[in-house]
Amino acid sequence: MKSLPLAIGCFLFCQCGANLPGRADGIDPNPFALLEKQATAENHDASRLRVPLLESPAFEQRWGKPRLLVGSNGGYALRYQNPANRNTHLTVFGSSQKFATAGDVPPPYTNLGFNQQKLTYEPVVVSQKWNNISIAGRSVRYCISEGSSEDQSVQYSTETFRLTAPDGRTASYRIRVASAGRKAAESIKPVLESVKFR
Repeated sequence: MKSLPLAIGCFLFCQCGANLPGRADGIDPNPFALLEKQATAENHDASRLRVPLLESPAFEQRWGKPRLLVGSNGGYALRYQNPANRNTHLTVFGSSQKFATAGDVPPPYTNLGFNQQKLTYEPVVVSQKWNNISIAGRSVRYCISEGSSEDQSVQYSTETFRLTAPDGRTASYRIRVASAGRKAAESIKPVLESVKFR
């Protein structure tokens, strides 16, 4: 199937909802599960990788080797997943393409607001501000990209950012973390900051 190379090469960092406040290129990449479902043998060939690998050795030790998908232009999607809870994962997207900088205000997200007494959802659109972290020595902004539901984790995503590897090559990256529990917000920063070049 030829759709995966296109998905990773061209649409890895899609422009969904560009008219929303603060939303620009690089806010919403395609879901890893969709890319994996469309993958062919070529997409599992690590020798085709052309983008410097930004990864998390700490999460490799904790959860095991990540799953890697490689696109036609050598970009990649890399996922670490908690074997005890599939809704908890860390995904890194890398691309040789350059993308527009995200806006001053991150996109809003929808809190589904599950009401335990009524057993109904009461969705609320939530505005937010960027949070800041440091990745490989660069200041990077992140925000909630998907609110939690009754059985799903809340997802946090960085803006798409450019980073230069120790070998001098520069690429675009975006990181997404799904985390569950009441302390999810507090745990996100060290997870994102665990990502680095080896």
